[in-house]
Amino acid sequence: MWVRSEYAGELAVLATWLTALLPWSVSFLRRSPQGMDATFTVVNIRFVFFQFHYLFGISLGEQSLGQIVQIVYEIPGFVPDNQVLEGQIWLAAAAVFALLLAASFVYYARDERLEDAADEATTGLAESLPDSLADRLTLDPVRVFGAAFAVLATVFSVATAMFLQHQPTIPVGALFMWVFAAMLLTVERT
Repeated sequence: MWVRSEYAGELAVLATWLTALLPWSVSFLRRSPQGMDATFTVVNIRFVFFQFHYLFGISLGEQSLGQIVQIVYEIPGFVPDNQVLEGQIWLAAAAVFALLLAASFVYYARDERLEDAADEATTGLAESLPDSLADRLTLDPVRVFGAAFAVLATVFSVATAMFLQHQPTIPVGALFMWVFAAMLLTVERT
């Protein structure tokens, strides 16, 4: 892989922080309600912890901040009834990501100590297990981040596919999560 082993920890932290900043999906919907001679366009830019929900054709002064920005815990109550499950999946994924984000700050602050502790635990465990099994049971923080990204990428991809049934949706950040998972799970560790 193109990432050097000694920088894999930094990559795990940076990938987590980038994921917090990237929208995981962008949706748009253009409709003409029955009985009305008007067309409206709705754009949803979904980040892990909040979304921007903007209706074109209505000025910003007429839309309150609560109508434009929703925090993730508000989403299941904000979306239409046919999208509540998608909102609940998103909320669960955001909770998992919050744990990963907290772990990234700890990992950033104590990178070397955590890797040394993982090596010591692995060494102690390796002495009591057969060599082949001990080699497979190593707990590398970078691999943990990679596995967490794989889980998050799966969940956000499912939510994107579900939102896609109701409105065209582009899985921006979900694609990055897949890339980060692949990079962190395949980086050579020495």
